[in-house]
Formats: sequence, C-alpha cells, structure tokens
Amino acid sequence: MPVLAIKPRKLYCAIMTMHAYEPTVDDFLALDQLTLRDHTERAGDVFDPVQHRGVLKTALATTRVCTVERDEHLIAYAMLRPETSDCWFVTGFNIHPAHRNAAVMQQLIYSVLDLVQTSEAVALRSHVYKTNLPSLAFHRRLGFKATRENAKAVEFYATLADLADNAAIRRIITRSANF
Repeated sequence: MPVLAIKPRKLYCAIMTMHAYEPTVDDFLALDQLTLRDHTERAGDVFDPVQHRGVLKTALATTRVCTVERDEHLIAYAMLRPETSDCWFVTGFNIHPAHRNAAVMQQLIYSVLDLVQTSEAVALRSHVYKTNLPSLAFHRRLGFKATRENAKAVEFYATLADLADNAAIRRIITRSANF
C-alpha cells in the first residue's frame, strides 16, 4: 500500500477532462509574473519575462504538471520532475493571490501527492528564495526540512513518509477522500 494511501478520485478526473482548456506557456508566464517577480528581484536576481518564458517552455516539456483551473483560467500549478529514481524536484509551485484558499490548496496538493505516489519517488526536494516568506512557512508547515541554504535560498527535503505523518497533509487527504 502506498505511503500516503490516496484513493483515486475518478469523479475529479472526469470533471477535469470534460473541458478542452489546457493552460499554455503564456498562462504559466502570466501567473509567474504576478507572483514571482517581487521576491525574485528582492533576492537580487532578475525576472526577465522573455527568458522566463523560455524556461517555462522547457520545463513544461520535461516536467509533470498539476494544475487547478477556474473558468478556463490557470489559477494554480505545481511542476515536478524526477531528479533521481527515488526523489522528485518541485520545479514550481504557484497559486494566484486571489485564489489562495483551502479549496485550491487542497486540490493542488492532493494532485501532487497523487502524482508522486504513483511514481517510484520516496522523497521531494525544493528550493525557495529566502525572500519568499509565505513559501518558506508553507514548506515547514507541510513537514519539509531545510537541508541546505546559501545567501539567497533554502533547499527543502521531505520523504513521503514524513509528509504522510504531517497533520496538515492528513487533513488534505481525508477531506479529498470525502469529496
């Protein structure tokens, strides 16, 4: 039995495939421009939309993506890629500020957990700018541990077993199972 014991949500999958909307590179770029520019620049880096569009285009071709849409608009996403046979790297996680609520967070996290549980992953790794205080707190709340840091960023790591023991994750799984 998988560590996280997530049950398939056929109803959710059916709802998501009933429409033809699929987010484009420009949809991801618009959301990133809205939310990432400030803390990227406060960290001393440059957020260049043209360069970032290229990064997104490459990432979308090489990562697994979980999205949340409302009225054919991208409001949240997570991008993950296998880094090793047992560890996946979270290359992106973003939620539109107007949609940062429990329902969207629950849907996105559940999708991510469902994705990694169907892989051979036993752990997740992520990097966060130190200027992105909400993301730092979010990682810690979910049970990620800081493993390295430099002047600009913190590396986080969590095993799926650690995540399964986290009360916030257990609530998400329980609520999603009752959907």
